[in-house]
Amino acid sequence: MSQTMISAEMTLFDITERYPETVDVFVANGYEHVGDESKRRVQGKMVTLAQAVQSKSKDLGAFTSLLKNAVEANRQAGDVTLDVAKDENQIFPSSGDIRVAGLLPCPVRIPLLEAFDEVSRRITAESGKTIGVKLAAASVGADILDEGLRTIHTEDDLPDLFLSAGFEAFFDRRNMARFKEAGVFVDRSWGSHNELVSSYKLQDPDGHYSLLAVVPAVFLVDKTQLPEGSPVPRTWKEVLGPEYEGKIAMPVGDFDLFNGILLSIYKNFGEDGVRAVGRNLLEGMHPSQTAGRFAPKGGKGPLVSVIPYFFSKMAQFNSNAEIVWPEDGAIVSPIFMLLKKSAPPEAYRLAEFFATREVGEILAHRGLFPSCHPEVSNHVPENAPLMWLGWDFIHENDLGELIPKVNALFEEAGTK
Repeated sequence: MSQTMISAEMTLFDITERYPETVDVFVANGYEHVGDESKRRVQGKMVTLAQAVQSKSKDLGAFTSLLKNAVEANRQAGDVTLDVAKDENQIFPSSGDIRVAGLLPCPVRIPLLEAFDEVSRRITAESGKTIGVKLAAASVGADILDEGLRTIHTEDDLPDLFLSAGFEAFFDRRNMARFKEAGVFVDRSWGSHNELVSSYKLQDPDGHYSLLAVVPAVFLVDKTQLPEGSPVPRTWKEVLGPEYEGKIAMPVGDFDLFNGILLSIYKNFGEDGVRAVGRNLLEGMHPSQTAGRFAPKGGKGPLVSVIPYFFSKMAQFNSNAEIVWPEDGAIVSPIFMLLKKSAPPEAYRLAEFFATREVGEILAHRGLFPSCHPEVSNHVPENAPLMWLGWDFIHENDLGELIPKVNALFEEAGTK
């Protein structure tokens, strides 16, 4: 597996010369001069990454991960393009005695792949069985996922192990959910969940999906745009109000989180709530973009940006920005695993690896995705309620039909 080598001692010029795709990340996060080639060649050679993040009081580890993820996502896009030319089934491995597939959240994809590579090599050395793996970045999008899943017709077409996030095709009765209902999968996680999430009953009562962690959505508030005397919004109910019309940014391109937000709004606030999201939308932005735009000049830009909690680390340097964990609960999207009950023992060993404390800490500490592992210490605020869609709602609704419905309501409201 290729390695992205970005260290604190490298200069900004060295990083951008080796990995040109990082230029946009620097610019989006307050380093506008990096986008100017002449300045980059002069100033960039004089400043290391460590010095750059220190100058803006950023978190070195989080920002380094952001840069690496941009590189890996770009490479993954290239890999997918090549695969499409060869094989329609581009998100699934075409070979291997054991097949592992899925989508991983960008902030943790690299460390998870590095840890997985070590375990899979060991299993192959001990058993002689080869492991075919395609764990793409979630940023490849829903269309590629749907295209791959359309090639699955029977249990034999399924990889032995799936990992993914969100409520897309895996909860769609026309796609993966039909296999769940047939009892094809088995939960190989834990008997109990982490105390942070245990009261929300995330564990699949049917014993099929293994929920590993959740992606929480929080608010990034640009306080310079608040009317004098107005409080910072602290609930979803508030940001759906008419006073926020045209003032909110949403992670529209982040399908694994965005659809979870719309579904939760629909469940808790009905169709009017979904329409309110569309009405109040100023623009759809990737979380890495919102993290670099806290207080735009002239008051332009979103007053409230809805982002994954991971990107809140990028906001720590700006005193005019406040990260708000919603008091009525951070809407969460699941990170889950599906293991075929009929898979060989080696696949069970791989599933056990993804259920380890090591993986839980990668998710919780490097991605700020609260882990369901009972022994992991989750790095969240002291009062951190969650808004989980709930298994009853999932069972009572066909999400494959509901997701297009809530998206249509959202888009219709945004065009008025």
